[in-house]
Amino acid sequence: MRALPLLLLVACADPAEPPSTEPVGACDGMVTTEHATSAAHVEPGSQISWTNNPPTGGTHFGVWGAWDRQYGDLPRGYWVHNLEHGGIVLAYHCAQPCPEVVDSLVAAAKAMAPDPMCEGSVKKRVIITGDALLPDGVQVAAVAWNHAYTASCYDPYVETFAAEHYAKGPENFCSDGLNLGGTFIEP
Repeated sequence: MRALPLLLLVACADPAEPPSTEPVGACDGMVTTEHATSAAHVEPGSQISWTNNPPTGGTHFGVWGAWDRQYGDLPRGYWVHNLEHGGIVLAYHCAQPCPEVVDSLVAAAKAMAPDPMCEGSVKKRVIITGDALLPDGVQVAAVAWNHAYTASCYDPYVETFAAEHYAKGPENFCSDGLNLGGTFIEP
């Protein structure tokens, strides 16, 4: 009988629980885990404020970006929807051009295992995008639903993060989104 009250206590956890953080890897790497994020849809172009930077869930646009693409700067409202579908977003922000960082993120995306749920030209649920809104000092971020890895430089932990958090969104499927100007990432 005692298990029932304990179960009720867990089921009634505070939805406002603050994010937790854990240091990982090199480059001042940090994994942030959010709890109880919403998945409300709004019209593209709507102003949205998120509880975490980079966002790991919450309100987002009603459409998502096409998979297996590298975008110059895909607005967050689109790619947060990609997270909802179990995808991984690899984001970067460099004060000066950083082709070596972008090349490392592309290599990490190419190294991801093919997704058996994907069909046609889409092989996996991954997007690479520039993101000028990343916090100061963060050059690289890997983001999944309710989880974000941030670092001051590229660290191969990006690949570990992607493998651990792939295909874990609340709507786990591989329908392609809109091609919003991205370049296809060749396998």
